[in-house]
Amino acid sequence: MRCAICDTALATICYEGVSIHACESCGGEFLEPEQIAHIVRTREELFDQELDREAFAAAPCFGVPDEQVERQLECPGCSAAMNVINYGGDSGVFVDKCGQCGGVWLDHEELEKVQAIMEKWRDAAPIQIQAVAADLERARLRAAKSTQHAFHGSRFSFVNALINRVLDAA
Repeated sequence: MRCAICDTALATICYEGVSIHACESCGGEFLEPEQIAHIVRTREELFDQELDREAFAAAPCFGVPDEQVERQLECPGCSAAMNVINYGGDSGVFVDKCGQCGGVWLDHEELEKVQAIMEKWRDAAPIQIQAVAADLERARLRAAKSTQHAFHGSRFSFVNALINRVLDAA
């Protein structure tokens, strides 16, 4: 397997308990989908504060900037063209993913940034859920109250919705 950036041979290394392919020259890494899933679930590696600051410095970013899209890499796993994606949809970490085999190419330190971001999201999720729990419960109660007397006589949901709209207007 060859590096997608500098075309040198990739070495097999063990990272977070899985074997991945890494370029000793440019620091890029190639992972199969199940490998990256395992790595983002594992918390063996510790990151320095500088990497954490760098990973979280920017506000959420959606989409992929034009300069990132212009880069065309060949998949080290199957030689197909890779597409640039914004990992997680808004992380601002732009990785190259193969549409054919699902392999992911990460440039130097991108894997660590992805891990740091995923760990922060997992740590923050319970706090964020707790913060909106009361609002969600109020919305659930309002929805339950508004459908308490709703018409459900038809097996077709659109017919039920139409009849309920007519009943609400009356």
